[in-house]
Amino acid sequence: MTAHPIRCPRCDAQSVADERIVEHDCGHVAPIDAFDDGCEKCRRRADSETLTDLQTVERCLDCGHRSALVPDEESIGPLPAVSFPTLPTPEQNLSWVPARFVPESRFRRGVLSTALVAMVLVAGIAGAVSVTPMLETGPTDEASVDTDWEEYDSLVIFRNDDIQPWYNQEEMRAVDEVFIERDVPVTLGIIPDTNGSAALTEDPELCEYLQSLETNHPGQFEMAIHGTTHEPVTDFYGASEFGGLPETEQRERLAEGEALLADCVDSPSSTFIPPMNTYDTTTVEVLAESNYTAVSGGQWFTDEYYDTDNETYFRAGGLTHVPETQAFENWSAYEEAGEDDDGDVPFHDLETLTDSFDASHDENGVHVVMLHYQYFTTDDRLEKLESLIEHMQSEDDVGFLTVEQFAEGLEDGSVEETDDGWRVLEPISAVSR
Repeated sequence: MTAHPIRCPRCDAQSVADERIVEHDCGHVAPIDAFDDGCEKCRRRADSETLTDLQTVERCLDCGHRSALVPDEESIGPLPAVSFPTLPTPEQNLSWVPARFVPESRFRRGVLSTALVAMVLVAGIAGAVSVTPMLETGPTDEASVDTDWEEYDSLVIFRNDDIQPWYNQEEMRAVDEVFIERDVPVTLGIIPDTNGSAALTEDPELCEYLQSLETNHPGQFEMAIHGTTHEPVTDFYGASEFGGLPETEQRERLAEGEALLADCVDSPSSTFIPPMNTYDTTTVEVLAESNYTAVSGGQWFTDEYYDTDNETYFRAGGLTHVPETQAFENWSAYEEAGEDDDGDVPFHDLETLTDSFDASHDENGVHVVMLHYQYFTTDDRLEKLESLIEHMQSEDDVGFLTVEQFAEGLEDGSVEETDDGWRVLEPISAVSR
């Protein structure tokens, strides 16, 4: 580490040094010192060939605080520059748009261009593809919105985990664009402070991008908290950040994560997504006290811990539990053989993914698909996601919601299970804590 003559804003110690944040080839992000004994996520070796630099931050050697630090008045020289990657923006022509509506920021112009193209595409295919208009398309006066009950044979929820600073943001945007183009809502699992060393607020471009999703696509992108540091703090059910910790510690971790997420996005949701898909009854108590309405872990976990039998949702401890029922990634193959030929976690084949949905659809179920955007590194992988959504939309009477919309709907009566499917009062508005 390289020391700097600046003071820590938390403890005022003059012992601040550079710290390298790196990514292992399995996707794990942490300070480089954390890889001294190998990768704690995949348990494989970690060296210069398997680690990629993401960012350099400043860390206080006394209290461990990481943030943009304020120079001491008597120190000489400027702070080391922190450079943020330039995120990809589409090259679109907005000359036909009135000048007063064109944002000055190049980033916001790119977002506007993408949104306009998506609107044209959706309008063009609306007559050929039956896609249910479950989302409100813009701010409206609730009193003036006409609502109707729609009948569905089954419901689908997509959950995209591990949104975090400086991490595969081109892939993140590409995956988001698939959902935008197909007009499908998705729950984003956002890590507030990855491994305690990469806070959301230290990546303003990411926060600006997430806010643009909230503004331009109201109700379509749910901003859910995905733990706090996403670290395996305990060995509860194999690994957990919250499960097995005392109530006080769980409450403190949650509060820290909430504060960071609230500083980054406009509408943090009422859904909690536990890292490693594990949590305990204490976690649920803490969440209920903090006005959460849903927790979305893993079905393998809820079946064991809550003694459920492949239940796709249930109530316990004052929360609706909505576990993922199908992972996009083939974790069993990864554990057996490691990464695929592209250097990524292997995906299930399309037949497995569509068969899983078909079985849920036939049973009038709730199908929750978990994916991780960072592994969508090729066109073929993106096309597999598009093909899965296209297959779902080709079936009659399939409804798409976020975790929060489903849980809130069950609670307020706007989502009802029937003898042969579901009833949903539409359009569904964006909801938040």
